[in-house]
Amino acid sequence: MAENAPFVLSLGDSPLSLVRYMEIVGGSAPEEWTMIHRPTLRHRFTPMLDDKDRLVRQQIDEPLVAFSYKPDIEISLLFGLIEEAAYNLPAGTPFAEENARTVLLDCFHCGQLVHRQTLLKIDRQRCVLPLPDDWLPAPTPIPRRLYDLARLIHRLAGPFTDFDAYFQRAGLTVADKPWP
Repeated sequence: MAENAPFVLSLGDSPLSLVRYMEIVGGSAPEEWTMIHRPTLRHRFTPMLDDKDRLVRQQIDEPLVAFSYKPDIEISLLFGLIEEAAYNLPAGTPFAEENARTVLLDCFHCGQLVHRQTLLKIDRQRCVLPLPDDWLPAPTPIPRRLYDLARLIHRLAGPFTDFDAYFQRAGLTVADKPWP
């Protein structure tokens, strides 16, 4: 495979590049998705160890919700596993003093994990935003496809708040940058 060749998903009936996958998902509307609440049957097991590395207990968690894309059921998403429960935004950035956490979005094609994206819940979890690679002085650029993906997830699984208003208040801006 050439070094700069696009990653291609080879499952299902026809090849699908990861870029095209994200264009399909990010360009979709909330009503094109079927929501499946817990149980999602995709558990994460985390061993809890004592100071001598002995197993104390197993912590079991699962995503909050799963989504199936109605026009093509080979495409599905899982959202809501907490990655970092108390994420610290850089000092001086908007919402730095508020409770924030990172959550995982798993993207599947034909049941196989093809991409995992970390998203950010801010302002006491009132909005789901894309997590920048680097918090630059405002405005911090976010690639268009990542913006579209985060906006869709906010509309599907987030609270009924204005995504675009939060995006702007957070000091983020849409940029024409390649992603993923």
